[in-house]
Amino acid sequence: MEEKNQDYPLHFAELVNEVSNRESLIKRKQYQTKLLKHFWNKWKTQYLFDLKTVHHFKSPNIHKDVKVDDVVLVEGSSKSKLLWDLGTIQETFQSRDGHIRACVVKTKKGLFRKPVQLIYPFELNE
Repeated sequence: MEEKNQDYPLHFAELVNEVSNRESLIKRKQYQTKLLKHFWNKWKTQYLFDLKTVHHFKSPNIHKDVKVDDVVLVEGSSKSKLLWDLGTIQETFQSRDGHIRACVVKTKKGLFRKPVQLIYPFELNE
């Protein structure tokens, strides 16, 4: 009796040996699309909302603690946060009272100077 040299565990044998036909590929693609939509809807409704809420309650004033190289979400003209640009802070500008009032943000569209009111840090700083 010959043993086959298998590069995968035996419980995956059914999945690997199954012949893919057009219908199964269509179902698989539909399932992947459904999972992706579900993920983005959760991310949009929960994570982005929670991120903004936590930042607001953590420091409800306009003085945000942002530093150079922080990853931020830059508020845009669109109401949908999914369409806002993601960027990194390149430079910060302080006012006379020592608070950061504006910063230069690098996005895929270029460098922009934005007030801190339009910037939401992507990660919470402890």
